[in-house]
Amino acid sequence: MLRISHAISATLLLGTGFLAGLFCTADTDHIQAQESQTMEIGNDVLSAYRVVKKSSQDLESLLVSGSELKNVTTGVNFFSLSVGGIDAEQDLEDGRGVDPETFAKLYADLASPKIMEHLDYDELGRLRYKKNVIRLYSRERLKTLFRKRDELMVRSETAN
Repeated sequence: MLRISHAISATLLLGTGFLAGLFCTADTDHIQAQESQTMEIGNDVLSAYRVVKKSSQDLESLLVSGSELKNVTTGVNFFSLSVGGIDAEQDLEDGRGVDPETFAKLYADLASPKIMEHLDYDELGRLRYKKNVIRLYSRERLKTLFRKRDELMVRSETAN
């Protein structure tokens, strides 16, 4: 009786492993299919993307020249643009958290060289700036920024 129980357990274990393998393979195939679809973007999407890129660069220039924006990462920070600018450098210096896109870019090793030299990880694997753990903005600060974005969208509709 005990041997039958072990045989059933072994069969169930092997069957579960087999099914898990099938599902994992299916997930991998699904991911690969999504990646190939990403590469099959139409010209209309690429044209719209070009317009967004140009507009983002223009907006970034205006916000930087008006001292409303100070990025600490490479490339465009769409979140900071969408809320009318963020001084991410001061946020890091003050240790009060950073916006979601800056947070992600810092973890993805996309910090500007000036900032990169002050980054390290603590014993728990958390990213630090000048030995202070980098955190995401507080919930209240995020809510405020999303309200500001909504307001900017409404106001932009009536701007000349």
